[in-house]
Amino acid sequence: MPLGLMLILYLLTFYLLALWFLWRYIRRQETESPLGPEVPFALKEGQTIVGVGETTQGIDFYIGDYVMDEKYSD
Repeated sequence: MPLGLMLILYLLTFYLLALWFLWRYIRRQETESPLGPEVPFALKEGQTIVGVGETTQGIDFYIGDYVMDEKYSD
């Protein structure tokens, strides 16, 4: 097989593989849902956040007289 033909086949194979990887990467990005903000808790009806305090363990939310830690979940 002539050297020129081998080079063309090699470049064609490399090009097709690159297109295939690019197509898979783009397709994977479209199917994944975008990450939204994670909400560790939800306020109940009538509740209001009175304040927010930052501690060494995380962020504390002050709701009326009640202090809820960021990692707390119902």
